[in-house]
Amino acid sequence: MKRVYTTRPAKKTAQQGQAIAEMLVATTFVLSVLLLAVVMLGKFNDVRNRTLMGSRYVAWERTVWLDSSASGPNAGPGSNRDWSSRYGDAAMTVSKSDLELKNEFMQRMLSANGSAILGSDRAAPVLPGAQPAMWKDYGGTPFLNSGGSVVVSTGTGDAPAANLANYTASFGNIRTANGGTYSTSMNLPTHNLQSGSLSITVAKNSETLQRLWSGFTGLTFQDSNVLLTNTWLPDGSASAKAQFAQAVPAANTALIDPALYLSMQKYAPEIGSTAKLEFGRVQQDVVPYNRVYQPSARTP
Repeated sequence: MKRVYTTRPAKKTAQQGQAIAEMLVATTFVLSVLLLAVVMLGKFNDVRNRTLMGSRYVAWERTVWLDSSASGPNAGPGSNRDWSSRYGDAAMTVSKSDLELKNEFMQRMLSANGSAILGSDRAAPVLPGAQPAMWKDYGGTPFLNSGGSVVVSTGTGDAPAANLANYTASFGNIRTANGGTYSTSMNLPTHNLQSGSLSITVAKNSETLQRLWSGFTGLTFQDSNVLLTNTWLPDGSASAKAQFAQAVPAANTALIDPALYLSMQKYAPEIGSTAKLEFGRVQQDVVPYNRVYQPSARTP
């Protein structure tokens, strides 16, 4: 019996080897592009996160700092500025403009990790010298090269209608001594819907990304944040008393006919025609001096 041996043609084996090599080259190229894309998406995601934090920051700052402009978002009847003019204008002596909020955002959130927070940040209109490590393209070009790529705006408006009713409506009626009715209420700030918007345009001058994507002119990330807060309080005890006294009927009108208690003078001589009975008295609390006094250390 003869044995028959078959051999694979050399040409076919070479073609298979070439196909494997081509597949490896193509796979390497595709995976390299995907890897670069994933890294770039991570960089852009960091930009997005800082944009979100920035919009929250400027919205919150507006709740505690009035706009320095007399025609800004905190001006006009019913605004925080109008309310503060009646219950203490100290709040109007401290203010921040939208430009100052933008400067603070750039210095505090667009700087390298570990950068100090300074009171002078609001007066620094330029980008920090050291930006976040991720904010560079593959060629090492920073995403931002000008503060003009950052835009900040804030606004304020009346609280929603449901809240306005709670702020301004009477929450109780009581009959007065002369047969009338007194409605209790409090004058609360109603212009307290604060909003902050921030946008950042990055990589506008990135030649690396322009070579990868034809016509690339940068990416803009934008976010807005709205806060309904009431962070304003009367300035000083006298202003606080003036505001809260509105909710105390007896502090504003006579609820008891003087004849009812003056007739009891024979039982309580201290009740006289000139007696001052303070019904509904509103008085500030005073901490006794010995509660806050810290005696100095005695020397032997």
